[in-house]
Formats: sequence, C-alpha cells, structure tokens
Amino acid sequence: MSTASSGEPLLAAKEAMGDPDAYPLLRDLVRLATTNLEDPAHGRWEKPHYSAGARYLLDVASRWGLRTRLFDPLTDLPGAESLHGVPRPNVIADLDVGAEERVIIMSHYDVVPVPAEQMARWQTPPHELTLRPNGLFYGRGSSDDLGSGVVPSLLAAKQLRHEPSLGCNIRLLMCCDEETGGAGGIEALKAHDERLPVNDPERFLDGDVVLIPDGDPHATAGSSGLLFLDGSFSRPVALPRVLAFGEGLVELQNLAQSWVSVYPSPDWPDHLAPFPYITGRATVTKWDVAADRDGTTPRPRVTAIHAETDATNQVAQSVTLVFQGSGSQLGALPAQLAGFVSPPFRIEPAGATSLRVPEGSVAISVVGQSTHAGYPHRGHNPVPAALGVLDRALRAGLLDDSASLVATYGVDLRLIPEMSLDAGLRAVLEATRSWGEAHDADARVVAPPERCRGGYALPPDHPALLKMERILGSVFGARGVYGEYGGTDASSLSGLRTSRGEPLPALVFGLMGRTSHIHEAEENLDPVGVARVTETIRRFVLEP
Repeated sequence: MSTASSGEPLLAAKEAMGDPDAYPLLRDLVRLATTNLEDPAHGRWEKPHYSAGARYLLDVASRWGLRTRLFDPLTDLPGAESLHGVPRPNVIADLDVGAEERVIIMSHYDVVPVPAEQMARWQTPPHELTLRPNGLFYGRGSSDDLGSGVVPSLLAAKQLRHEPSLGCNIRLLMCCDEETGGAGGIEALKAHDERLPVNDPERFLDGDVVLIPDGDPHATAGSSGLLFLDGSFSRPVALPRVLAFGEGLVELQNLAQSWVSVYPSPDWPDHLAPFPYITGRATVTKWDVAADRDGTTPRPRVTAIHAETDATNQVAQSVTLVFQGSGSQLGALPAQLAGFVSPPFRIEPAGATSLRVPEGSVAISVVGQSTHAGYPHRGHNPVPAALGVLDRALRAGLLDDSASLVATYGVDLRLIPEMSLDAGLRAVLEATRSWGEAHDADARVVAPPERCRGGYALPPDHPALLKMERILGSVFGARGVYGEYGGTDASSLSGLRTSRGEPLPALVFGLMGRTSHIHEAEENLDPVGVARVTETIRRFVLEP
C-alpha cells in the first residue's frame, strides 16, 4: 500500500481494493439498491431496481470487452407465471479464448431489504458506500454479495482478458433472487438449460467448475439446502392458538437438529456453533398478526404483532407487540411483561416499526440480536422469546384471549449439505401435518417449490476443492475444508454434470467474516478483501 494511507484514508482504501475500477463499481452497485423482497403471505413481490442493476452490470462487462447478454425468465422462458409479473434479469458475460474448458464464476446482485427497525441502527445511509475511520466500507450489499462476489468476478475477468497464459474460457453469471431461493435466478437458468440437449452450446451452466464467491474465506465442501415455509390459519383464531402454532413451528428445530452432516462446522468451537458438525436448522423469522375486527375487552388485548424483518432469511432484532386497553392497564403492562423475559432478551418501548400504532395503543418490543437466519447461533431470535412472553402473560391473566386474529409465520429451514430437497420436504411436511392433526386443524404450512432447494455436497478430497483450499491458504491464510451454514446458489447445482459427464463441482468461498454483519445493520467490508477474492479467482483460473 502506498503512503497515501497516512493522509488520505479513502485513497488508501481504494488502493487496498487492488484495482482502480473496484471502488466506483462497488459504490455504484450499493447505490443502486437492488433489494429483493418476497412475502407470499401478504402478496408482496418487490424488486424495484433489478432492471437498473442488471443494465449497469451489462454495460460494465461490455465496456471491459466481455460478450454479454441478459436472460430474464419473465420474457425469455415459457411458463413464467409463478414470477408474478416482476422482471428478473440475469447477466451472462463471457470471455472466450477458444479453449476446451470453461470456469463459471457465479455471483448474485440482489440484496436483502433494510427494514424500518434496522434503519435506526445504521450510522450511515445503508445504500451509500461509506468509509468509516476504522478503514471499513459500510453499506447494504457491500459484502453480500456485491463486494464479495460481483465486483471481484468482474475485476478478475477484466484482468484475465489481458492474460496471455489464459487457457480456459470464463463465464460470469450475475444472478438475481439468490436471497429468496433463486426462482428467477439460478433456478431459471437451470430451467432454460433443461429445455436444451446435453452439451448444447446455448446452455448457461455448461462448464467444468463453478466458483461462487459468496461465503467465508475458507474452502467449502457442502452448502446447506433451504426451505422457506409459510405458516397460516384457514380463518381468524384467538391468541392462544396463534401462540401454540408458533411454538409448534419453533419445535421444528428439534427435527432439523437431528440431521447431522459429515462436514465440520467452521464456527466450532470458537464461534458459538452448538455442534462440531453442520446440522439442520429451523428458525421462525417472520411473524405477523393483525386483529380481525375492532372491539373493547375488559383486559388489554393484542391488536398487532410484527417481527421486524422483511426477509425470511433474516432473524429480526425485535418483535413489536401492539396492545389496546384502558390507560392504567396499558401503563402497567411494560413492567409486567418485563418479568417474563431473561437475558439476553429484554422488553422496551417499541422503536421504529412498519406497524401502525393507533392512538390510545401501546407498542412494546421484545428485543434480541439479529443475524443471518442461516447462522442462528450467531444471534438471539426474539420470536420464541415473544411467544413465551405472551403465553406467560395469558397464564397470569394479564391479557384478553378472546380477540379474533389473522396470523402468518415464516420459517427459514436449512438442510444439511448432503440432504436432498425431496427428503427434506417429506420430513418437514410430515412433521407439520402431524402437529396439525394433533393440535389445530386450521393451522397449515406450505413450502412453495420455487423457494426451496436441496443441499449440495462435494467429496472433501475432490481435486478442485483441494486446489481451492491451497489457494485460500496462501491468499487468506485460511486452513481446512468445511460445510457451509448459510446456503448459497451452490445448493441449486446438485445433480448437474460437466461436459465430460462428471458431477459439476461448485466451490463456495468469499470475504464474509463474522463481523461483516451480512443482512444486518452496519453490513461492512474490508477493502483488502476485494483484492483477495479477485486474486483467488485469478489464481484458480491460471494455476494447474
């Protein structure tokens, strides 16, 4: 690094990124705010800046000499009715040197939304890339996956274009929808390919290895599968039934935890992982309740509940509870509820929320610690705590239990890497069906197929994986081969083959450390990480 670091921090940070195009590229992508919100329970499919983001990436790749095209399943793939009329463009950029082999580098440009509650915890605007005095860049998507994947992929391709020793073709797939199951992204690319003959040159996923810079800086042998579950009732019900259903969904963790992978956990033993190996995980992330009708009751009653997240794959920081009742009863309620929680959870007056709090109501928050839902052990989910608070308040006679409520839940359920989608779905739907038969026939759980995918697993001694481990050891100082908690687009590649008929290897890595706060307020990026991921890609492509 040059001596600019002593007097001009921004210049030093730009230089640390390793390429003069890195900073403006990341700055522009963060500013484009390519947020991806899917909320089937409430009919929300909001991806307002996808088209602008894809056009920007297309222009950059074209300007850098790559052959480019857009693929939008809404217009380019028959049978796109399930996409709800929302454009979902994917960018394909090729560097073709006439070689027999091809390396695919797959990243995603969609980012999770910034919910109302989270805004107050950002020290700088989330959609403006901002350098702080600690030398880190802050902004939504700065790590996941704009800074870890999209920017280094483009930079590596630009640099490799001028590499005389390049002996393979390069294809960049910059996809959408990764954060919500891949329906309009990798799954749409797969659906396109399945309509074509094997080895057809028009197939997108025609390659010998796939690099996925969308993870931590270690070699990853297996990526968790993902099921997004939606829970609801067939009609409005009273609060005790709402709580019982929520507690039943929380208990899915017992089932998921019984699935144990052969792949070791990168978070064991120093980073709060509960077991030395990857297990399944079931996390109730979304919870919304609304009163079916107005009315007065002799005791306070719940009129609204909201887990403060807009993404099923994000554990909320807090759950907001809204109550109606007499002034004296509402005034005493916060202190009464505070007796029903234990650290690390706490009760406090509600902060920023997307709920409307009518005059004469009181809003109270059950506060935990938010995190990426694939890594629930790194946070403290307030949904189970809020369920417990309300259950204890009912048992103590503090709340009315007769109000009619409309309730929905969202569950982020992760499979172990070696578990197929069919096996995971079968186990989960059987468990929820049995719960409904035993406890509440009006409770129902669905797993929309377009928002679910099985796991992906490579043999730990796969040559491509060992090569990646060697390079990451040199570049990042990382050692070992692990399983992957979060689940990435790798989990959509299971079963695909190379042109030689071998299983297609997909290698997940990246710069997302445990303090990157992906999906969370204060998401950040160490600028030198961009240079390291770019170097990792270049070395993997160029080295034998």
